[in-house]
Amino acid sequence: MMKPINAILLLPLLLLCRGASGSASSSASYRRQPLAAVLPTSLVKNLAKGSFLKCAADLTGGLPLEVWKSSVVLESIERRNSAKASSSHPPPSFDILQAIVRERGFLSLWSGLTPRMAEGFFSGSVLLAAKEGIHTLLSDYASPMLAKNVGLSLPPSFVGFLSGAGGGAAQALVMGPTSLIVTACVAASRDNEDVSALEVVQRIIKERGVLGLYRGAPAVAMRQATNWASRQGFTEFVRPRIPIEGVAGELLAGCIGGTLSAWNTPFEVARIESQSQIVDGTGKTKGESLATTMCDIFNERGVGGLYVGLFPRACQACYQTLFLVCVPRLLN
Repeated sequence: MMKPINAILLLPLLLLCRGASGSASSSASYRRQPLAAVLPTSLVKNLAKGSFLKCAADLTGGLPLEVWKSSVVLESIERRNSAKASSSHPPPSFDILQAIVRERGFLSLWSGLTPRMAEGFFSGSVLLAAKEGIHTLLSDYASPMLAKNVGLSLPPSFVGFLSGAGGGAAQALVMGPTSLIVTACVAASRDNEDVSALEVVQRIIKERGVLGLYRGAPAVAMRQATNWASRQGFTEFVRPRIPIEGVAGELLAGCIGGTLSAWNTPFEVARIESQSQIVDGTGKTKGESLATTMCDIFNERGVGGLYVGLFPRACQACYQTLFLVCVPRLLN
């Protein structure tokens, strides 16, 4: 029987291939195409654009927002596991940001830059190629076919939700290991340890094998699928309802769509919780499912525990949406 994690990781591949073949079709005949037609110029451009835009987003602000968000969640975990939990409330997000800069310097906001750039190079290309491929398949082929045969077409927002979900889920192939490494680097820097990304990989493989790099992968897959389904879908839904046109309207729609996508913060909190345990070696929830981890967080800290770091996460979501939803549309 196929393990759940393998099923989760294989599904995005099917979506990516389906989206690529949809983009390659030059007509609605669905005939078998030559190999050269399966990989059209548009797909290659999306791969290149995705890599560039994701790396640019992370380098200019996405990674600092990720470090800030992860630090807020890790602070909550530490306080829960220490005597400080009963003595006071967790500090506000901005206080944690100030503490990071004051204690470790401004450049510490770029902790884990190397694995993040590697992640961005691959995950950005996978995201944009899969997302745009599925979007083309649905909007240019499936929707006209339904309109012709049934008299109904797919709404743009529905196409956005589906294509975003497929592209986001595909990222789990790359983001499972790299997000774990980034979390490890952030956790190590909080303890004033000088640990490289390579050392983290070697330690995890030695202790838990290659599959240990995919600790928290189900949470990553769920997070990314709901991330980009929401970012793309909400942006498509909001765009025609904004009285502002042009670049300003597109950017405003992206900001709104990105902010609304932060509803799935519990998936991110569960991911950091799971990966932080493999980093510090406790691994007390080894083998637990995503739902079990989220239930444990809810039972111990309530609903608020599932939305720790909501503000920095909303900022990060808005920033990523501008780069990977709005900019590709403006370039097209």
